[in-house]
Amino acid sequence: MRNCLLLILFLPALFSCSDSQDSVASDAPLPFLSYSAEPQPRGGDCNDKIDVEAPLIVQGFGFNHANTRNQPSLLSSGNVHELSVNFMHTRPGSNEKRGAPAVTAQAIFLTSGRELMAINRLSGCQYWSFTTPGEGAAFRSASILFTRGSETSPATVFAADYNGIVYALDARTGEALWQRFVGTIAFYHFVTGGLQYHNGKLFVPVSSKEVLAATISPLPCCISHGMLVALDARSGEVLWEYHTTADATETVIPGEQIGPNGATVWATPTLDIARNAIYIGTGQNYSNPATATSDAIISLDMDSGAVNWMFQARENDTWNGNCAIPNSLRCTDPPGYDFDFGAAPILLKGSATLIAGDKGGVVYSIRADTGELNWSHKVSKGSTLGGIHWGMAVDDERVYVAATDFNIDKASGGRADLVPGARPGIYALDIASGELAWEIHPTHEFQGLSSPSLFSASLSLSNDLLFAGSLDGVVRAFDTTDGRELWSFNTALDFTDINGVPGNGGTIDSVGVVVAGDSVLVNSGYSTFQGIDGRYQAGPGNALFVLSLPPR
Repeated sequence: MRNCLLLILFLPALFSCSDSQDSVASDAPLPFLSYSAEPQPRGGDCNDKIDVEAPLIVQGFGFNHANTRNQPSLLSSGNVHELSVNFMHTRPGSNEKRGAPAVTAQAIFLTSGRELMAINRLSGCQYWSFTTPGEGAAFRSASILFTRGSETSPATVFAADYNGIVYALDARTGEALWQRFVGTIAFYHFVTGGLQYHNGKLFVPVSSKEVLAATISPLPCCISHGMLVALDARSGEVLWEYHTTADATETVIPGEQIGPNGATVWATPTLDIARNAIYIGTGQNYSNPATATSDAIISLDMDSGAVNWMFQARENDTWNGNCAIPNSLRCTDPPGYDFDFGAAPILLKGSATLIAGDKGGVVYSIRADTGELNWSHKVSKGSTLGGIHWGMAVDDERVYVAATDFNIDKASGGRADLVPGARPGIYALDIASGELAWEIHPTHEFQGLSSPSLFSASLSLSNDLLFAGSLDGVVRAFDTTDGRELWSFNTALDFTDINGVPGNGGTIDSVGVVVAGDSVLVNSGYSTFQGIDGRYQAGPGNALFVLSLPPR
């Protein structure tokens, strides 16, 4: 039973942070200068306008081009216990919370269902709200991006929705500047990974719903495949497209299987500015014929989309939702594992090495210039939900890995449980050798029984803190040196938000914790595969929790 939460109200410290047109560097110094702004009302409408020159604190799913999930902040092991609720924000009519917010010293840009809005970072009052039009859908992409204006274009906010449409909004007013469908098949293609921006170009990963929709489609499986699309950020025009497979024209089983297909791009691309390269991770093929581009890390030229190299972790991984149906002719025999790269690859400092992790529970260290393997380490059994699901984090010494080993009947959203031999937990690996530094296996109590806490959401780092949100709705902070738990907060609560709107938190998945200066932002509520055993997941919700340090 959820408890009601009393608001603890305070104003966080004011500051500014080094900013960039592209992203905030994970190793950037923190000149916490004063950012002057008029006090705003708690909730309701703001009295001022969006300041598009306010310093950028954090944005993007991976917090930077390298997807390190490592963000500088005022937080440390010495003060994390002082984090407390500043405010909560919810919207009625939506049952999950997606998208990593973009945060400036003044504002938070966030999504909720079909809305993208700007609210004040300190008080929660609202500047503007945009709703996707009729052809659009709920915002799905893993991040919201903010870019500064120029002589030819205004400051802009970018996000993408469940129908594969990318939107560019005027950051000051919320008015639409352009929108662009980035797929080739309107019903299937959509955007779930985070966007990246550099030098006037927007890079968009494209995935497909057909992996599960194939169970109800009258067409043979399957006709869609993954893409990476580069757009002109000012106009939305397509600059180039990379397709992970050719069009599906080869009949494998008449009326049942056609290919090639799949190899979708679920995760945020990684940008290597020094090499002018983009790295993407791909999913499994949906059916035969299998391709060399599935379950792979692929390096592309940033200007043209041409392939530099490919590293394939597994061959012949062909899987779609029909594989959960006994004797289905739309599933290969034997079926594959669904052990794809759902987590974004990470580019280490110095640009010599990539770290990648797949749903099979394996972490890979790969040479960024050639794609050759340095080392690999299998931390867990692996499953259709991971293994390693949404993402890892790195600092100068270690790779931090969350593994769930949790299996779900994806075709029906039904049975869910740990796989045999499961090893759910958090693992720290030596960044140079891949050797295990430490591991922890947190638990929680459900109906009087101790249950493993499952960390499917991406991990986050700041200073000596590792933040992790679990499927049961609890966010925790651990000491990076040994995994010792320092702080926790349960978001699976009923509450009344900053605007007097009732809401509740639930499962923490996908984005996990976003570190923002003196605060952490937590999306709570995830409706995918809802209705399964509450022992592991807290379920749907639509809450943004803003937890902050007390004022200094």
